[in-house]
Amino acid sequence: MTNSNLLPLRQIFSTYQTQQKALPSFNIDSFEIFQSIVIAVRQTNLPCLVQLTAGEDKYFQAENLYLLVQKARLEGLPIYLNMDHSKDPTRLMVHLDNSLLDYNQNLTLTQQFISQAKSINPNLLVEVEFNHINLINDQPNPNSYTAPSQAQEFILTTRADLLAVSIGNLHGVSFDYPEKLDLDLLSQIHQKIPETFLVLHGGSGISSDQISLAIKQGIVKININTDLRLQFKKSIKKYFSQINSERIYDYLNPLVSDISQV
Repeated sequence: MTNSNLLPLRQIFSTYQTQQKALPSFNIDSFEIFQSIVIAVRQTNLPCLVQLTAGEDKYFQAENLYLLVQKARLEGLPIYLNMDHSKDPTRLMVHLDNSLLDYNQNLTLTQQFISQAKSINPNLLVEVEFNHINLINDQPNPNSYTAPSQAQEFILTTRADLLAVSIGNLHGVSFDYPEKLDLDLLSQIHQKIPETFLVLHGGSGISSDQISLAIKQGIVKININTDLRLQFKKSIKKYFSQINSERIYDYLNPLVSDISQV
């Protein structure tokens, strides 16, 4: 059961695409991270997505996050759940990542999944990718960037709703080598598939100016993870050195407040 006054996620994406806005999608690997997101949503009344990687799922577990999201939505908070790296067609939104496969194999398997999944749940939103997005330790490789013509073929064949693009974005944060997005390439991709919701993975560590320009070129969803983890690490060190208490929440309450400001 959820609050019926909350807008459908597809409608939010469509509106944001028209208004040149982007929906943040936060990775949740602890209850404290989720609490910080709830605080931020209460303060701003702006919608967001939450999601889990495979590793986060092993620790935090998707069912726990699902229950927390349902509780928040009953309170009227516009928090939506994206089942990252999932193949469950009964969910609101899933992210299907076959990017490590050969392009043609990825194309075939993704098309088959979406066809079957939407026969079960026509309202399902599916995010896909066919260019593997590297870690920050790997230097950007323009040869692995998303080709506009392939993006068009992939979307026309699979009928996916969202496409995660590779345009110089990387997973993680580097203070020595700031990420530089190929915004001209992003513009070309957007022109080829103007109705598709484009996604930027690895949103942490990218300058706000580049983020703003990327949104103007069609990005409507931005994944954020490392920024939250770095603040968690910084704050936990700070409060463990400043506070002397046996009550765990004496350390975690200010930490949650810090993360909510990210």
